[in-house]
Amino acid sequence: MGPILLLGILLIALGTITKDRWGINTKPVNCPACGFPTPRGVRQPKSLGQALWGGWTCEKCGCEMDKWGRVITLMR
Repeated sequence: MGPILLLGILLIALGTITKDRWGINTKPVNCPACGFPTPRGVRQPKSLGQALWGGWTCEKCGCEMDKWGRVITLMR
């Protein structure tokens, strides 16, 4: 069990450094399309991908972004 736990910790640390899906983002994010801030508090995922890996759909313009604030889908 020790090597598996170590692998998980390494994946999270490396993901945070490289800003991939395994990382943890603790900083606030704004919509990359319109600049609207993401809501604080409990996140309501709109897709399975958002539930698994984080991310938001902008309440103002409908842009889907990842947990780092990068565009996944523009909805205009």
